[in-house]
Amino acid sequence: MKKTLIAAAVVALSFSSAANAAFTSTIDLFTTNQAQITDNTAGGNYVMTQVGSAIDTSILGGYRDLGVNMLSSDGNPSQISKADVFNGVMSFSNDASVSGTGLVRWDGANTGLAINTTGLGGISLLGNAFSLRILSSDLGFRFDLEAYTDATHWSKMTLVSNGHATPVNSIFGFDSFGLCGFDNLAGLTVTCGAAGAVDFLNLGALQAVIDPLGASTSVDLRIGQVTTVPEPASLALVGLGLLGVGALRRRRTAK
Repeated sequence: MKKTLIAAAVVALSFSSAANAAFTSTIDLFTTNQAQITDNTAGGNYVMTQVGSAIDTSILGGYRDLGVNMLSSDGNPSQISKADVFNGVMSFSNDASVSGTGLVRWDGANTGLAINTTGLGGISLLGNAFSLRILSSDLGFRFDLEAYTDATHWSKMTLVSNGHATPVNSIFGFDSFGLCGFDNLAGLTVTCGAAGAVDFLNLGALQAVIDPLGASTSVDLRIGQVTTVPEPASLALVGLGLLGVGALRRRRTAK
């Protein structure tokens, strides 16, 4: 049995622009196809490919890196982790006995294994919150969203999800990425670079990592829309086990 992560669609950001600063309305529509990549060797590096061009407006910065890394298996060389993008859908899957991690990265034309933390050249994301739509997940999983201004100014929000059978939307604010060191001990942490948090008005790179430790063998996860939206006055978070984000907002508001 193959377990699949499907990230379908979108990312439509509705932002105002700062004076003389171009605003970005799209992170990735997944309309630029990317051939399937596979990994059947446990414990190695990511297998990665890149698609796009400098004039591809469907992808943030014009280029998308896609990666997959098998972390463990039963030793059968026919068992794989794989990923691809086709007709508006990004898919990541592990065979039943396999644990692995998936990566989607936007850092400009860089093709190396290491992220180029300034590869986007300081794009301005003038929004309030990311909105993540989870269509279904049969098990819990970890999800890391990392945003960089440069090598020393960055933020990583680590979320630990519960499994759920019906679609849900989870929203978490850009300002939450500035709460460096936050840890609610229930599945949500925020860590930052040596010089501080990311500046979303000067974004150098963005990446999402699905189940980075491979803790959920054969997780069946489907992701729909990923967008940026104005942050609601009352932030209601469901699914993904993100009650910690709500607690984070309440803590910030109380200060």
